[in-house]
Amino acid sequence: MRIDFLRPTDNSYHEYCVHCHAEAVEWITVGRRRKCVCRSCGKRADRAIVIDPEISWWTDESGEYWHESAGVFVRDPGGRFLFFQRVAFPFAMTVPAGHVGRGEAPDRAAARELAEEVGIRGGALRRVASEYLEGDVCRRGSDAHLWHAYLLDVTAASEVAVNDEGEAPVWLSLDEARTRRLTFAVERIVEKHAGALWSGGRHN
Repeated sequence: MRIDFLRPTDNSYHEYCVHCHAEAVEWITVGRRRKCVCRSCGKRADRAIVIDPEISWWTDESGEYWHESAGVFVRDPGGRFLFFQRVAFPFAMTVPAGHVGRGEAPDRAAARELAEEVGIRGGALRRVASEYLEGDVCRRGSDAHLWHAYLLDVTAASEVAVNDEGEAPVWLSLDEARTRRLTFAVERIVEKHAGALWSGGRHN
């Protein structure tokens, strides 16, 4: 999404309607899904254009709005990986992941998101890949992400509890995961870096 029509200069947090661009967004919950409604135009949307100085973001020469994200593929001894269903846009299956903070190292962001979303702490994260992904949409209004993927091996496929961003955690092989609707970034990482996810190696 291009945001050259927005010119925030105060380095503050802003939320704009994706339809009319008014700064009049209110977040609501419909069923289990998080959506928003604009108090100006009255339209609902699955996401808003969020300008957050606390996360790593930029615009390129065309005005395209980029975010930086990090995620962890948690692998059990049987070669299965932890996935869960997102209840915030995009509504698909994902791995523990989230936005990188401004000035935050991607591996620290990945570890933080892992702990916040599914309560897994500790262990050595191994980088699988870093990819510039255009078409990777998020609830904060970006359609393009620099996405860092990490691998973590655990000793057992224990039960996990997902925070309010998701539900229905499940352990799946990569072949099983391919039959599910995955988020854009997770699907791309699985398809392009399956070998590294299996071997635990690093693909640049």
